[in-house]
Amino acid sequence: MLRRLTLGFFILVCAAVVAACSSTSTTPSSGGVPGIGPNFTTNTIYVTNTTQQLLEIFTPAPGPSATPQYTIGGSNTTLSGPQYLTFNGNKQLFVTNYNPATSTASILEFQTFATGNVLPFGTNPLNASVHPRGVAAFSDNSGYVLAVTNAGAFFPNALLIYGTLGLSNNIAGANTGLNVPIGVAVDSKKNIYVANNGGASVTVYAFPSPSPTPSTSPSPSPSPSPTPSVSPSTSPSPTPTPVADNLVPSTTIAGGNTQLAAPVGIALDGAGNLYVADAGSATIPAAPKILIFNAPLGAGVQNIAPSHVIISQNPAFVNPTDVKVDTAGNVYVVDAGAGPNANSKLLIFAAGSYGTVTPSPAISLPAGSALGMALSP
Repeated sequence: MLRRLTLGFFILVCAAVVAACSSTSTTPSSGGVPGIGPNFTTNTIYVTNTTQQLLEIFTPAPGPSATPQYTIGGSNTTLSGPQYLTFNGNKQLFVTNYNPATSTASILEFQTFATGNVLPFGTNPLNASVHPRGVAAFSDNSGYVLAVTNAGAFFPNALLIYGTLGLSNNIAGANTGLNVPIGVAVDSKKNIYVANNGGASVTVYAFPSPSPTPSTSPSPSPSPSPTPSVSPSTSPSPTPTPVADNLVPSTTIAGGNTQLAAPVGIALDGAGNLYVADAGSATIPAAPKILIFNAPLGAGVQNIAPSHVIISQNPAFVNPTDVKVDTAGNVYVVDAGAGPNANSKLLIFAAGSYGTVTPSPAISLPAGSALGMALSP
């Protein structure tokens, strides 16, 4: 089973973190020194480096030769195979980790503006057989964080929803349409969007009620006099683990018209339009691309064509694994490359650039395999 949250995932405050967060240093972190970066502005770029166990931080509007100005990494961070990442409305950072070599799987939370070899603000260790992938958080600071998992004996295809008190919902089962889910995103109405790499689909779910529903204790009745004793005393019952919710998606984007082949990363822009990083397939065949579906999507199964497609040239997409859109409509794509010596890149496309286009800029990422990215709110 999934382990319970360690001391409350979203309320764990480590003294070392507090000490680090009291720093006012604005010196770029180097040599594993923990600290606080500057007041990172909107659209500061965070990219995972899965082989070097780092989160790399780029300033907004980077040039083609840009390098990370800050990092989060080191033994204190417990980063081990960082996968995908997201921010909540308080600019706290959440990262999924999966490292089969060390049997490590977790979701980590880092405090706002943390840099260097800093302790996590909160930790949720997972069963080592679980492979956590995409992660999303609501911007209204409701305290909910979502992660999708695939592979392993536990939760092979699941959407996990955490609240302030722990695991709130576990969406899994044949009705969900989840099939090797990787990317996840949420909109302002709390609809949840999941990219299913195995099913060549995107499934959308309305935010579910907690399962089981928390019970409210009744107001106490006046105590009799004298108060009867109860022997022996009983301990409080443990909080029940949520039962899997075999939830039917409200919308499923699937079918030949969609051009979906191997969806990986997923994002929404401010208008609710859906962006999907699709790694393509040699067997269909389908080239890797970014697919854009305009809102509203409609209900039920939607075998709809994308409104726009982005295909990169100079350089071409090799293995796009994540996509994000900033407030101006610029599109950011992490391309992990292919093979043991993959040359990962961050490709940025100007707003309104569709069809076969050249990114401006195309940034070569530091050695290591990039996978996910996030833009600070």
